[in-house]
Amino acid sequence: MTGAAGRMEAPSGQAWRIFLVLCAGFVASQFFRVSNAVIAPELMRNLAISPAAMGMITGSFFLAFAAAQLPAGVLLDRFGPRRTMSSLFVVAVAGSVVFALAEDVVGLAMGRVLMGLGCATGLMGSLVAIARWFPPDRFARLSSLVYTVGGAGFLMATTPLAAISGSIGWRGAFWMMAVATAALAALLYAVVRDAPPGHVLHDRAPETASEILAGLKQVFANRDLRFICALQLVNYGTVLAIVGLWAGPYLNDVHGLEGVERGNVLLVLNLAMLAGVMGFSVVERWVNSRKWTICAGAAVSVVPLGVLAAVADLGKWPAIALLVTFVLASAYIMLIHAHARAVLPDHIVGRGLTLQNLAAFLGVFAIQAVSGFIIGDFTAGGAAAPEIAYRSVFGFLALTTLVSLVIYLRIRDVRPREEAGIA
Repeated sequence: MTGAAGRMEAPSGQAWRIFLVLCAGFVASQFFRVSNAVIAPELMRNLAISPAAMGMITGSFFLAFAAAQLPAGVLLDRFGPRRTMSSLFVVAVAGSVVFALAEDVVGLAMGRVLMGLGCATGLMGSLVAIARWFPPDRFARLSSLVYTVGGAGFLMATTPLAAISGSIGWRGAFWMMAVATAALAALLYAVVRDAPPGHVLHDRAPETASEILAGLKQVFANRDLRFICALQLVNYGTVLAIVGLWAGPYLNDVHGLEGVERGNVLLVLNLAMLAGVMGFSVVERWVNSRKWTICAGAAVSVVPLGVLAAVADLGKWPAIALLVTFVLASAYIMLIHAHARAVLPDHIVGRGLTLQNLAAFLGVFAIQAVSGFIIGDFTAGGAAAPEIAYRSVFGFLALTTLVSLVIYLRIRDVRPREEAGIA
């Protein structure tokens, strides 16, 4: 990894203000990602939506998000996080409005598509800004922190969303989110700056079209990034297939949890995810290995999925405990991003980070869509899905995780102490 000439030795007060605003902006992206989990049963009943269609509606966010990644990476490298992020957030506002007004599958999917486009740089734009405003050895910790603090959006999409939807309906909740996202877009533009004074970015001429293409070729030729993409294709998709989509229906159909009670369990799962993200950032520094910390998490995450798939008639509390264990073990997502940052030169960091994020969200779309079809095969006439349908999904997720882990094992390691200049 090449260093960024001119980066400040110690983060300034301005750097920390930018960091806090980036965290706030990421809240909206996280909310939009997983909000369907709590309201999915109501949407399916009220609008006569099948499980397969629900999977496609939820996954459409991630398909649009994925399609926007490489163009967004070019925009981040060319125009910077400030203009790119604030402009795209306006698109997310439109998506929230369209979703609130929707009366059928097409309207709901269109709203999710616009939300996905608008949130396309919610995390990657933050990581580009962090890479430029903070020293390299702080990247893993701060990227994990922005994910954790921004994870308030995950929490908003659980019990609070269930309560608000019960009070003013899910449409009202999305009108409220449209107003909040518009305010965040304005805040991003007002506070965020693309790089600190003296950074090499300020002396670099804007890339020509041929230089942009050359940078993309360099990204695609990066061997380590390919192994990272293999794991990204599965990790986040498996987590969101459960936390962001099927955990709610599973708890409803198999264990009889309703409304707020279901939202409470999803709240616990999201808290476990946030705690796990910060925990992995500590563990990797303790063991001084990014690769093997990630591998351990992936291997452990397969165990609860395997039990959920193999054991019939699990009680409510054992099932919840296994779901929490799975989420905790799968929370190495920000270490994957940090691994990607470590193998990328500064001038293509936007394109490189968005490429591996593209893999993550293509995986989310594919896994959610496939899981919807799996459950749909066991369901007819709008009836609740049987336990075997969800067990089949858990088995599918366990198998794909194992395959991606085997591919990722070929990557070279990154030692956190070496990044920090510690022998």
